[in-house]
Amino acid sequence: MDIVSRVPGYYVSDGDNNRIVGGYNATIQQYPYQAYLLIAKGIDNFQCGGSIISTRYILTAAHCLPGATGITARIGSTFSMSGGTQYTASLFRGHPMYNPTTFDYDVAFMRTRIPMTIDGINTRIISLAPRRTPVPAGTILTVSGWGATMEDGNVVGNLMAVQVPAVSSEDCRKSYSTITARMVCAGVPEGGKDSCGGDSGGPAVSNDGIQRGIVSNGIGCARPNIPGVYTNVSSVRSWIRRNTGV
Repeated sequence: MDIVSRVPGYYVSDGDNNRIVGGYNATIQQYPYQAYLLIAKGIDNFQCGGSIISTRYILTAAHCLPGATGITARIGSTFSMSGGTQYTASLFRGHPMYNPTTFDYDVAFMRTRIPMTIDGINTRIISLAPRRTPVPAGTILTVSGWGATMEDGNVVGNLMAVQVPAVSSEDCRKSYSTITARMVCAGVPEGGKDSCGGDSGGPAVSNDGIQRGIVSNGIGCARPNIPGVYTNVSSVRSWIRRNTGV
């Protein structure tokens, strides 16, 4: 089985009521740190998620960026294609040690051309996990985005969210031999709850309001005994701070 990114191979917004696998319809007021990224790659557009980490920076995944020629971020809206405010990127960069085969160091940022307006209701800055902070197994992570409702499905127009518990690295290695200290896994043994294609780069947030993970990769979506893989924010915290000041 191949490990794949959670960027869809196409861009679709069908406006239906599907959701992140096993999750629920959400509003931007529930997750005001969420950003929608439309990434231009030649004549094609791809979507990723992101999180607002300051008035000028959005955090996302490095695997969203190869081939990118421009990024437009929409913040402050429940809907991927309308509402809120759009900002264009003046700079975007992935971690220099990002490995496209293993997804190690799968973290990136974009800098907006002008400061983003943060109103505290529809838009809010998320706090990032401190350096070297563990994510114990069982920690509940809320993952949000506009990704597909099922494996190989279409992305959706309404923001969705799902809660999944973190899984120990030992258990995660039963599914993935390439797990590193820069990764954290989350899912339920029975499957049915997960991030999916189109959610890449989006936030995984613990109940204390701290972003612990970035949607990265996985084998399929929501399969039994195969958790999703997230970049461990605490393990790349120093790089984020050096490049964004956050």
